Amino acid sequence: MALTTVENNINPIKCTGTTAADEEIFGNPVYIKFIYWYAPTTKGDLLSLKDSEGNDIIVACCETDGESQWLPVFTRFKNIHCDDMDSGTLYIYIT
Repeated sequence: MALTTVENNINPIKCTGTTAADEEIFGNPVYIKFIYWYAPTTKGDLLSLKDSEGNDIIVACCETDGESQWLPVFTRFKNIHCDDMDSGTLYIYIT
């Protein structure tokens, strides 16, 4: 599976759909302020973002059905890849 849409020319970057394979979201160096995982569907759904070198940006698990999560990051990364997103919509706030 692949993410349905990746809108990486806006701020926040918006991703919809699901993936269980490595997919590039943003290919340039970037400073991430926040990640908002909107409405993951089911308890146990996973979200995993990494850079191309395999460094974790964020690893999250939905703890309550449908509960959105704000995830502060405040770090610079080489780029953004998603290797697991089970549900919801992802908003990545960058500078």
